[in-house]
Amino acid sequence: MTQSLIDKKLKEVNQRLRQANTGVTLIQKGNSLYARGTFPPKPGSAKTEPHQQEIALKVKAHPAGLKVAEAKAKKIGTEMVLKEFDWANYSTRPLSTAETKTVADWLREFEMDYFQRRRRTPKSEATWRSAYHHYLKRLPPEERLTTDLLNQTIRKTTPDSSIRSAICLSYKALGKFAGLEMEFVNALRGTYSSMHPRKRDLPSDETIVGAILQLKSPWWRWATGMLATYGLRPHEVFHLDTQAMESGQSIAIKVLPNTKTGARTVMPLYPEWIEQFNLRDRQSSKISRRDNSALGAAVGTHFRSKGMPFRPYDLRHCWAVRALRFGVPVSLAARWMGHSVEIHTKTYQAWISEEMETQVYEKSLQNPNRPQAPLVKQVEVDAKAQQNLGARPLEFNSGSKQETAEPQSSELQGCLSETGMRGQPTPFAFQSQATLAMIQGDVAEAIAEECLVSA
Repeated sequence: MTQSLIDKKLKEVNQRLRQANTGVTLIQKGNSLYARGTFPPKPGSAKTEPHQQEIALKVKAHPAGLKVAEAKAKKIGTEMVLKEFDWANYSTRPLSTAETKTVADWLREFEMDYFQRRRRTPKSEATWRSAYHHYLKRLPPEERLTTDLLNQTIRKTTPDSSIRSAICLSYKALGKFAGLEMEFVNALRGTYSSMHPRKRDLPSDETIVGAILQLKSPWWRWATGMLATYGLRPHEVFHLDTQAMESGQSIAIKVLPNTKTGARTVMPLYPEWIEQFNLRDRQSSKISRRDNSALGAAVGTHFRSKGMPFRPYDLRHCWAVRALRFGVPVSLAARWMGHSVEIHTKTYQAWISEEMETQVYEKSLQNPNRPQAPLVKQVEVDAKAQQNLGARPLEFNSGSKQETAEPQSSELQGCLSETGMRGQPTPFAFQSQATLAMIQGDVAEAIAEECLVSA
């Protein structure tokens, strides 16, 4: 029976369970069926109230298995109503030991289940190795898989670090697969988020140029120059179409589809580096790896072996900051880097230093097309102006009709004439000193004070 038919049958079973008010539904994990519902806490759990959990029914996802699973789900629902539910009836092992299987046994089954739920491709294999196997291999293979073992291994990592976060995710997935109580992982994961990376010190462009030019290997000098000039991910330097750039027809290159985020066109920053690093003379690599993760790791290993003053990804971050200096719109820079605008703003802006912000601000001020602030004439008034108020009425024009204010001195009228306010349409309407600020606010009040206060 195909998976689509299984899904259809499973949907029909769950509809019958809902109509019977069992409070239990069936879900499929890999090729196995589980009952999901709100059950009492398992023995040894830190929780005290019923919460959503899953019960392994030990039946496979095929027509006969669905019938057995439906019957078991109804039985569980009845036990919950009669308050006769007991975890001992659904677990043949102590909840913290995952039977007597070793870590190695569980890892083999976990990997098989992982690829039963997704197609095995070079990309999915790379994800398995980087997101799961890389951290799971830290567990001692001959020991039994227990919550204590997982807890102790997690606590050996640095709190609030990327490694702690990743290891918690992979261990939680393994533990749940083995039927262990894994709520404790949530408290250990910490506050790390890839969307809020820590600021790192980036090399200057001068440092980058000096390090690249001192490389002896033609391939590594070319590859590192490409990483710096085009802001590539380390593995992408092995998957490029550079024909147009090599022939001089263009300065753009193309990243091929078999990379992390697929095909895209990239522009150089700085374009002068194409000639400086002789990038039109493409070199051949002797590195052969099966997947992109291994290719990227090979670049990092070489950088460390040569004592490079920066990491491969630093060159990509520098390109992102350089794009800001060049005034490249964020949407375009994100497209050239092969990710979304959200990732670009949340990730790469974290490496922009205060110095860079100042440089960008000063550059924007020097732009001749930037908006200009409105100018207000400076008014200088003779100190005697405030001594002779009330001489005669002051006429002004608000732009719609002419009105009369309290008598003012000739000196003050002269002041207002200088500002262009007497007898001319102005943005300010003077009635009296008491209502001046109320009508036009602080700006008008400030002008009046200049006229009334002695120098």
